[in-house]
Amino acid sequence: MDRKNLINFVSACGIILIGIIVLLLPLFNILNVQLIFILIITLYGIFNLIKNLILINIKEFSGFSKAIACVVVLCALLFLEINDNPWNLALILFIWIILISLAKLKEADYYHDRKNKLWLINITNLILFIICGILTTLNLYCTNDVQILILGYFFLTNGILDLMLPLVNHLLGKK
Repeated sequence: MDRKNLINFVSACGIILIGIIVLLLPLFNILNVQLIFILIITLYGIFNLIKNLILINIKEFSGFSKAIACVVVLCALLFLEINDNPWNLALILFIWIILISLAKLKEADYYHDRKNKLWLINITNLILFIICGILTTLNLYCTNDVQILILGYFFLTNGILDLMLPLVNHLLGKK
């Protein structure tokens, strides 16, 4: 596995791990949705920023775009209270999904410009990400523990979708 695939694989595994940890939080009666959401977005942004800094010589800046999207959402979280109002959580998550979708679209365009067939995998990931994101934002109108579970499943699914590209790239590279 080349360096770029390995970094993308580790990053996707980190996002999957975040999703699993978030799914376990209601078992320990940790139900502060705002704090958990801030930590998730911060870790997601840090993973993508580190990934971009490691892969800076490849000149692919999708990780940097995703990190900027996380900063924008964290700034918006300063003005909205999401513990008491699930509409605010849905709004913030929807803004984040739009910004990450734009970064994923740019990444698919990067592969398309280089005549790499992996752009089809990226477009499929983008469509599935948007569908999962819309379904997640529509289902955030429950109690705090259910909101945390829904966010955990969303980030687990997001990590699995991000894991598809390095695995397919590695399998195609072996042929």
